[in-house]
Amino acid sequence: MFNNFFNIFILILSASTAKAETAVPLNESAWVVLSYNKIPANKVIFSSDKLTVKVKNSAGPIVHKLEKISKISEFFIKGKITGSKANETTAFEEDSMLRFGLVAIGNQTLSGPKKWFAADWVKKLFALAPEGIGLDKIYFYNFTQQSEFLGKSRAHPKSDLIVENIFAEVKPDGTFSAQKKIDPPIESTAIWISIDGDDTQSEYETEILEIKLNSTQ
Repeated sequence: MFNNFFNIFILILSASTAKAETAVPLNESAWVVLSYNKIPANKVIFSSDKLTVKVKNSAGPIVHKLEKISKISEFFIKGKITGSKANETTAFEEDSMLRFGLVAIGNQTLSGPKKWFAADWVKKLFALAPEGIGLDKIYFYNFTQQSEFLGKSRAHPKSDLIVENIFAEVKPDGTFSAQKKIDPPIESTAIWISIDGDDTQSEYETEILEIKLNSTQ
């Protein structure tokens, strides 16, 4: 009797912590391309097997809203960068070849005077929140060309909506492939990818070939 009860308990516990892996589609219908006021927008090209962002003194995020709020415990992303961005002189610059962000739900909402004076990108960010639910912030996982910057993190000095972590390096040939475990998982409503080159007057292409998410149930 006790053994049967124990086995059932283990099955229930395993089911409650089961992981689900999802391949994020890279086609046009899965993403929304955004731009910033007064900054030239990146050119984004979609195909069946990759997502290409062409940067020419430009910037802008691309956003994928998840089908439902998910506790993201791990992600995998791979791709390639061609062309050259200005060398990184500090760990955190205004421009980045690739920031992979998870939009976390929380208690912050945008209403009244806050909404009137908010930047357009902030309004679009809060529009991702499901009805009746607020947001926390975007947790960014940045790629770097400089190995000495790996492991650094910060709360963004200009926005309490952004936290950045430098977690992976782009190889000398421009390829990148990185997997990141997130503990505790981030309860997310969307992916927010930022690729910029306006401040450094850079011209390059970032190709994203694959994105996978693991979520706990």
